[in-house]
Amino acid sequence: MTPTSSTPSTSSRACSPPVTRPWRCSWTTCAPIPVPIRHASSSTDRRALPNGVKVSDAMPDIQADDAFGTMLALTDTVAPWAVRVAATLRLADLVAPGGAPADAILKGLEAAGERVDHEAVRRLLRYLASLGVFEYDAASELYRPTRLSELMTGDSPVSMRDWWRMDSAMCRLDQTPTLMMEAIRTGEPVYERIFGRDVWADLAQHPPLAASFEQAMAHKTRISLDSVIAAVDWRARGDVVDVGGGHGLLLQAILKISPQARGTVFDTPAGVATARAHLAGSPVAGRIAFAEGDFFGRWPAGADTYVLMNVLHNWPDDQVVRLLRRGAEALGPTGRLLVVETVVGGAGDQRSLARLDMMMLLFCGGKERSRPQYDELAARAGLTITGSHPTSFGLAILELAPAGTTPAGSA
Repeated sequence: MTPTSSTPSTSSRACSPPVTRPWRCSWTTCAPIPVPIRHASSSTDRRALPNGVKVSDAMPDIQADDAFGTMLALTDTVAPWAVRVAATLRLADLVAPGGAPADAILKGLEAAGERVDHEAVRRLLRYLASLGVFEYDAASELYRPTRLSELMTGDSPVSMRDWWRMDSAMCRLDQTPTLMMEAIRTGEPVYERIFGRDVWADLAQHPPLAASFEQAMAHKTRISLDSVIAAVDWRARGDVVDVGGGHGLLLQAILKISPQARGTVFDTPAGVATARAHLAGSPVAGRIAFAEGDFFGRWPAGADTYVLMNVLHNWPDDQVVRLLRRGAEALGPTGRLLVVETVVGGAGDQRSLARLDMMMLLFCGGKERSRPQYDELAARAGLTITGSHPTSFGLAILELAPAGTTPAGSA
């Protein structure tokens, strides 16, 4: 996925960071890109000690080393959780556009029913200001919003607050790196070791968690939707089944530009209920059907196009082949299966993709894959990839057809 980059506001006042620190946002966290802080070298800043004793010339000044500052930033464990606490407490909504003093923020927390220690909140605010999440004006004692804090407000169309809330499914996923050593030794996901059941069973057992997960996936779809719609001529795709369609956002967008087409959201009973509620007032609601089921079972037959968006990377190879075989069964001789995923080595941000690949290992045993890997899995399922459509968001739309179909553009 393509991350969002922004630069936090800085100030010369007390709690502002000494340097401008650009940030890189990925799907589950925002972290500052390491900016080493340079100090005077030992040769110009050496201080004499009592009795004329001096620090050995052989002792390196590690704080002047760029690598030291970079590694400190890479191993930071405080900032990610401070941001999540701020999102959970809705601090960004309590900092008015013109600024708010700590006392007003504390009153807002009390009015919201939050039980917090006042001094601890003040320390948290000071730390967040040092990161550039808020700007602090020492003269007026006001905390002011920044571009970073805007990503945590409830009214922002690109708000990531629900991703970072401590009570969300995404926050559970973000706890899995604490057992990364075990995952590296075994090659297996570790979510179950922390929460007692695998991620999909856990979501099924906790409806509020499942709802937060669906909300996060809908946000992920929403911000990439325009690029996916622009990459393919959906008007030529006929009737469409969105497999694992969630809120139905993709199907709704396809039908809006394809007035003759009809569509089906195929998902679990909970997923279908979500889609029904979301699409009830849509102008294309009359052309949408709903089918409940397990996408490892039989798919609705008879459509011209089937779509799997951000599904395959959640599963290990053998499960992906099972899914694709179900697609092969549903496809007619002219049908197509469109797989929307990031591709290793493709046009997307490969650094963020490498991070996401590690997360997939940790929480569900899935992975991000290269085009040759997708080719191999498709072949095992009796399919062939006949084309690939890049998107401006960094996703790729892989077009699959029954094995033996001539690739698009071939003679």
